[in-house]
Amino acid sequence: MKCSKCLNEFPENELDLSHDIPKYMGGTDLDGRHYLCKQCHDKYELEVIKRSFMYLVKKFPEWRSTCRIASKRVKEEFFKNAEKV
Repeated sequence: MKCSKCLNEFPENELDLSHDIPKYMGGTDLDGRHYLCKQCHDKYELEVIKRSFMYLVKKFPEWRSTCRIASKRVKEEFFKNAEKV
């Protein structure tokens, strides 16, 4: 089967059935679905999350302080075991 984005061939068990509107965002099968390889599926999901998040932050500026706290925690965890340069 082919990935609907990159058009590369993959065994069926290596393709994800991606909902055009992710189910965790209220999407259903009726919104559309595509078979995507794991790399394209990850890129698609990240783009949906990024755009949704940016919309919410711009529409609700009061979320910025919460986002700052979350960003600081991610930074601490992400760089916790990083080598010193």
